[in-house]
Amino acid sequence: MAKELYRKYRPSTFEDVVGNETAIKSLKKELKNGSHVFLMTGPAGCGKTTLARIMAKEVGAGDLSIREINSAENRGIDTAREIMEQMSFMPTDGNASVWILDECHQMTPANQNAFLKPLEETPDHVYFFLCTTDPQKLIAPLKTRCSVVNVKPLNDEEMKILLKRVVKSEDKKMGSEVYEKIIELANGGSRKALKLLAKVLYLDCDEERLESLKSEDVSEDKDAIELCRALLGKTNFNSCMKLVSTIDVSEPERVRMLVLSYMNSVLTKGFNEKAAAAMQAFGQNTTFNNGKFQITIALLDYFSLLSE
Repeated sequence: MAKELYRKYRPSTFEDVVGNETAIKSLKKELKNGSHVFLMTGPAGCGKTTLARIMAKEVGAGDLSIREINSAENRGIDTAREIMEQMSFMPTDGNASVWILDECHQMTPANQNAFLKPLEETPDHVYFFLCTTDPQKLIAPLKTRCSVVNVKPLNDEEMKILLKRVVKSEDKKMGSEVYEKIIELANGGSRKALKLLAKVLYLDCDEERLESLKSEDVSEDKDAIELCRALLGKTNFNSCMKLVSTIDVSEPERVRMLVLSYMNSVLTKGFNEKAAAAMQAFGQNTTFNNGKFQITIALLDYFSLLSE
């Protein structure tokens, strides 16, 4: 249900978007100035890809001419080479060809360098939208070729507008305390807010909704704490991966910070080899923005450190 609500109310035009007026104005301005390459920055779930999709329609791309690539899964230089080859062809649907590169900071430095040429030699019918939660990991020459647009999380007032719009459209009613709790848990992320709303909207009363949200508030921490305890006990990689599969990693950075905080509290009481290894493994990246992918890498690093 959460996924269905989120997809159902995903904005398809700029008029549908709540908040981020500055980002929308910037996109329109840079497009008018002739830009074909945009770098969309902002935290996970704030609407970067949604705005990129709307922009794709604005420049005249049909659905078949909009290609969305997960950069974490397509990190090599072959991706850039394939795009270079496809750029020379005219679009088969609409008047423009658009590539949306999600989590572009996950590309290897070699792949980022390989993208410099296509970004420089963009034909009139081609547009690129690079979306990232961590622009610091992008090489400088790539960033200088882009029009940078910062997409911000929704503030509390904007979030309430979005939630009330959806509740009204679903012909439901909900009390102010429930709205406030969802806003608190969502932390500015519209995607997470709609997922939370979908979990409670169809319950019978506000008391049930608040109780459900209360359990939602602690469930992710509880599962992550179980992972921490496993790392400090007698465990192996496979056992830890089973625990990871139960964790809601829609906010992987929150999981990482909890692990670091837990291990730090252990180390303040005295040196612990396993806690130290976990601190090193989970502290190697400045942020976790790619869900279980990066948690798995951290676990591999952790067990590698213990085996040295």
